[in-house]
Amino acid sequence: MSLPSKEDARLCASVIKEVVEARGLKGDHQAIATLTITVAKLYNKGIRERDALLAETMRIAEIPTTSSNRASPVPKA
Repeated sequence: MSLPSKEDARLCASVIKEVVEARGLKGDHQAIATLTITVAKLYNKGIRERDALLAETMRIAEIPTTSSNRASPVPKA
């Protein structure tokens, strides 16, 4: 098994960071770990474009927000 390139790792990290900021998850280590696993699984399934990876992550990540002034989780379609 080979590791992803630095560019691929940065792609995944940027998606995770954006979702964390959008959902107010800073400091919620359990939610961030779940989000990291979700992004990794999506990436391994072949979603490699940033916008598609971000959209799919936001769609399926049912992570409750830690702050009431942040956006609520996106409901499943």
